[in-house]
Amino acid sequence: MRLAALGLSLFFVLFFLFIALHRLHYPFEVDRVESGMMTSVWRLRHGYPLYAAPSLEWAPYLYAPLFFYLSAALSKVMGLSYAPLRMVSILSTLGSFGVIFLMVWKETKRFAAAAVAVGLFASLYVFVLGWFDVGRVDSLSVFLFLLAVLATRRAHPLLAAVMWLLAFHGKQTFLPLGLAIFLVEWQRPKRMLLGMAAFTAMAWASVVWLNHLTQHWYSFYAFGTSGALGWAPREAAMFLPHDFFEPLPVAVILILMAVLLAPMRWRERDGSFFAIVTALLGAAVWFVRAHGGANINATIPLYAWVAILTGVAVHRLLVVWETSESVPSFARVSVPALLWMALTLQLMAHLYRPGQVLPIEGSLAARQQFMEDLRATPGDVWLVNHSYDGLMAGKPMHAEMDALDAVLGRGYQPAVQEFHRQIAGQHFTAVVLDRGQGSYEPPGLFTTPPFSDVYVLQAAAPGAAVDQPNLVLLPCAAASAPQPQPGLLRLDAGFVDRSQCKP
Repeated sequence: MRLAALGLSLFFVLFFLFIALHRLHYPFEVDRVESGMMTSVWRLRHGYPLYAAPSLEWAPYLYAPLFFYLSAALSKVMGLSYAPLRMVSILSTLGSFGVIFLMVWKETKRFAAAAVAVGLFASLYVFVLGWFDVGRVDSLSVFLFLLAVLATRRAHPLLAAVMWLLAFHGKQTFLPLGLAIFLVEWQRPKRMLLGMAAFTAMAWASVVWLNHLTQHWYSFYAFGTSGALGWAPREAAMFLPHDFFEPLPVAVILILMAVLLAPMRWRERDGSFFAIVTALLGAAVWFVRAHGGANINATIPLYAWVAILTGVAVHRLLVVWETSESVPSFARVSVPALLWMALTLQLMAHLYRPGQVLPIEGSLAARQQFMEDLRATPGDVWLVNHSYDGLMAGKPMHAEMDALDAVLGRGYQPAVQEFHRQIAGQHFTAVVLDRGQGSYEPPGLFTTPPFSDVYVLQAAAPGAAVDQPNLVLLPCAAASAPQPQPGLLRLDAGFVDRSQCKP
């Protein structure tokens, strides 16, 4: 049973590498937000600032800068494409595997427990929507978070503070955790205060420096705009049953069993370390998950920590059965076998097919056809959720709607007025949106005047049944234009809806 769990753990690690390397050089985004991330790196490579005044031309995502600068640096070697961003995430995920193994090994000196902890984390690849190798900030931030936890546990507080500073600049949600985490040293007040003071000073100095470089736009995005995200009661209520218990029921049960059968002394340094990190991280992840705009990626740091706790729990439970004189001899074999069997079943529950995360058949051809039509379309085209497609097609740069929405949600009037002015003047030849299965409901700005009075013709983009983007909005004037028209303006398939246009 132990070998079965170890074999599955190795399988999930190798299978992740297989999928990640197959997706590495896919020329279009495998996650919608990748497009805006790629545009961010493109801006850095071409000398544009990452943080600048929001407009229809540019609005960055609400993320810290480290991932973008690392990706831009790597793109000088690998070329300007999605591959450098994904490579940063792949290497970060492999680094996370290594840190998880090292932490469990340091605590237990048990290879099997450390290896299964890694496999448990790797098995969640599909559950977290394939985020481990996507060109986004999450995998890098998780790796830096794990390094920071390891440094807090094993290194000097000053080194730990430096690692938490890097984690903070990987993703700013680690800022409060980086300060509170030094409570694990409550029994050694000097170390606790030194860590807190060092992290606070470095974080403050780095924010001041970034604000100086960006004319204070860094704080506008990293802190101010994220504050506009509303509370999501359903996600808050479903966090424990859906995000926590559903993917890892066996792991949670084993951790609880270890707490009951092989408890640590919570007032001692070892016990208080695990208790405080678990409480702080659980609360932080729940708080982020309970806000609008948060997705399952916000939970990945907690999954990594649960994998570590599971490895430690396995060791402590095995020690109980291996050393206790009150345990019958048959139980010293059968109970550990049941434990490894339970872990094997937990791993098997996350088996997946490559097709669940690899680009679907026909998607590459559909996107290439779309790019040909986009290049052939005259004038300016706004791809609301695929800004890098526009750059590849030679169109002007435009903001991603997901990023711009957060700015407009704060009521930043210059951007709102620019939006209405350009729409009312029919600046865009076409506006391209995404839609999901079933009926399409556009974002709020696209249902209000002047947009709803101007861009009312709906036409299906090439490959609409296969991939995004897939809905083209055109002004009514396109309906009376002479035939044939080029690119996305082709009317040979007819409009989905022309009822809003007056004769």
